[in-house]
Order: sequence, then structure tokens, then C-alpha cells
Amino acid sequence: MKSLEEKNEEFILNILHDIKSPIAGISIALENMPEGAKNDTLKEIYRVNRHNLEYIENLMENYSIKTGRYLLKYEYFNLLNIINEEIIALRFLIIEKSLKVNLICNADIISINTDKQIVRQAFLNVLTNAVKYSPHGEEIKIEISKNKKNISVCVTNKIGAGTEKSAGKCNTVSTGLGEGIIKEALSKLRGKIYHTKNKNKICFYVELPRE
Repeated sequence: MKSLEEKNEEFILNILHDIKSPIAGISIALENMPEGAKNDTLKEIYRVNRHNLEYIENLMENYSIKTGRYLLKYEYFNLLNIINEEIIALRFLIIEKSLKVNLICNADIISINTDKQIVRQAFLNVLTNAVKYSPHGEEIKIEISKNKKNISVCVTNKIGAGTEKSAGKCNTVSTGLGEGIIKEALSKLRGKIYHTKNKNKICFYVELPRE
């Protein structure tokens, strides 16, 4: 007989699978539209929808981290591409709140050898919460620094009155599948995530080894 924990795991994975199916269907429908019908808005919807599909797939992988079934997959990639893709995915929310996203980096390529999906999920969580808790019209600053061994990314945003406690709690990087999944995953990559607060600002640091 299956334990309660095993049943809960199956339940969550089934929910994620059910959510994934209609999103995948929308992507297929958009892919099969005649080229002449694909205006800029539809192309943008397609990109965001594809991102949402990847997000669900990442959640499924992250849950397997929690259950000890995830295998780390190391590969070289440009960290800037990952961050920019997450900014694009949040474009509509950024526009809706009239936010300014300021990416500060002194290089065009930040090469890193680590698990891309875990890194993507970490920045999706941090950036989503920065957008969610930033007051209308404010700035989100993303600063990237590096040395021979490590890369550090600081995401800073103002938080509105009464939201500091919620922002801090949410930004402990919970995917909704349990607190600290991403934090635990980053530790497996010899990385870490932490935050600092200064009056009405909160800054989340994601630190990763380059190799």
C-alpha cells in the first residue's frame, strides 16, 4: 500500500500534468496558424505561452528535486540569455505596472557551466516576485558581477507599504511545491540564494560557481 507521502507526490504531479496539457495544446494551435495570420501580438502570446509550458515542466523537475529523483544536468550557457528570457516572459506584467527593468552588466556573455533548468527556475521566481511586489512605476535593478570563480546576481526592487513581510516570505524562493526547493537545488550546484533589506528595498542575491 502506498504511503500518504507517495499519494501526495502523485497527486501534485498529476495536477501539473493536467495543467501542462492545455498549455501545450495552445502552443500547437499557434504553431499551426498560417504565417499571414501571425501578427506581432500573436507571436508575443506564443512566446509567453511557450515559456509557461517550460515553467510547468520545470516545476515537475523541481518537484523531483524535492523527492530526490532529479539528476543534475551540467551544460555551458550564457546566463544573460536566461535572465533576458525571463524578463521577456514577464513583459506584460512589467508593462501593466509601468515598471522599468535595468540590467547592469559589463559583458555581453556570462558563460557558466551548471544546470540550466534550476538556474532558470531560480530567476523566474526572483524576478516574478520583484514584479509582483514593486509599486507601480518603480525600477527593478538587476546587477551582475563576476570573478574567476563565481557569478553574483543581485535583483533589487522597492516594496510597497505592508508588503515587506509577504515579499520576504514569498521570495524565500518557494515554487508553490514546498518552501526552499530552489534553495536546496542551488546548494547542490554549490550555489546559494539569500536576501537583504534596507528600508523599503529588498535585494535577492543568486550566487553560482562558474564551473
